[in-house]
Amino acid sequence: MSHVGQTHDLHTSDTAPGEQRIPRAEITEQIKSYLIGLGLAVPLTVMSFLISGTTLVWGPSIPVALVVLAIAQMGVHLVFFLHITTGPDSVNNVMALAFGLLIVFLILTGSLWIMANLNRNMGFPKETMPMQVEPGAAARSPIVVRTVTANGVVHPAATTPLSAHVSGQIQAVDCAPKMQVKAGQSCAKIDPRPYQIAVDRTRADLAAAETRLDKDKADLARAKAAFESHEGEAKRQALSRKAIERSRKAFEKVQTQTERDETRAAELQAALHAAEVSLGSTNIVSPIDGTVVSRNVEMGQKVVADSAKPLFLIAAIPTLIQIDAIISAKDSGGVKLGDKATFTVDTLPDHSFSGTVTQIRPSPQTSEPITAIGVVISAPNPDLLLKPGMAATIRIGAE
Repeated sequence: MSHVGQTHDLHTSDTAPGEQRIPRAEITEQIKSYLIGLGLAVPLTVMSFLISGTTLVWGPSIPVALVVLAIAQMGVHLVFFLHITTGPDSVNNVMALAFGLLIVFLILTGSLWIMANLNRNMGFPKETMPMQVEPGAAARSPIVVRTVTANGVVHPAATTPLSAHVSGQIQAVDCAPKMQVKAGQSCAKIDPRPYQIAVDRTRADLAAAETRLDKDKADLARAKAAFESHEGEAKRQALSRKAIERSRKAFEKVQTQTERDETRAAELQAALHAAEVSLGSTNIVSPIDGTVVSRNVEMGQKVVADSAKPLFLIAAIPTLIQIDAIISAKDSGGVKLGDKATFTVDTLPDHSFSGTVTQIRPSPQTSEPITAIGVVISAPNPDLLLKPGMAATIRIGAE
């Protein structure tokens, strides 16, 4: 057997590169495959750039579209350039490609694992880096924080005034400072006798007016019936015109009197309602659930309706409180709005609370030297441990 014959009996994948003879038709087919792959790869590449740089495509869908185009691009390269197909002559190429992908995957995974492990286990040492000192910086003084101590009294951030809505003499006082009250609970009582007399008198006047009105309505019904009867007789020419006119005037007179008495009854009804409201207002009741903060009324005192000075101040259940504190003038220079404060109260000496300086009251303009100023500290009270009237010892951090 000749050498040439042996070469023709071998499969093309089993021949050495120097001995492989590719037919012209196969060369033409490969060139055609390359051209088709190029014709598909170029539009896919152009489409990727267009999609990533356009605003015509919905934003969240751009990554998905790019992934789809990338997979299509990989498929074009594998089929038309690398000629990897499902045929038996492509098994070696497919295995080589799969092995290469496995190696790349292992390298990437191992590298990421190593870097993550190093990042977790290696800590940065705490170092103190020297700072460059600017010219003249040595002459600057460091910021010194000092503590200002003061005393104050806890009170609620908001209160509800309770005033008298009618004038009179206080007959009873039922509420005292620091007392817990409920909505509708009586705190004081104004002598109700003058207002009761007004109610009784108005009620009697109203009853008399309603009696007159009932009589007027009965008279009006009779006068109307007589007038209508006379009008019927006039149509039959059985009654003179003068008689008809007298009947009409009598009807109109009764009608006018009835309307006047209706107006009077309505006025008395409104007056009775107002008198009853005034009588009810002699009982001064709390509008809310809360704590009595202050009382400005005593037994036998005469009060004026809707006075500018309320009889009681009632605080709702306070979840936010304030402390009025007094600090000396020499310490006031370093205290400013927003400074943090801690304080304790006399009934809970082992419990520390925190707050913030929210007000610094201006000093009065006098010729005498100022020795103290007022400071207001606001603090949360979620557990309702702080009650109005508690004495507090405050420490304010000031520069």
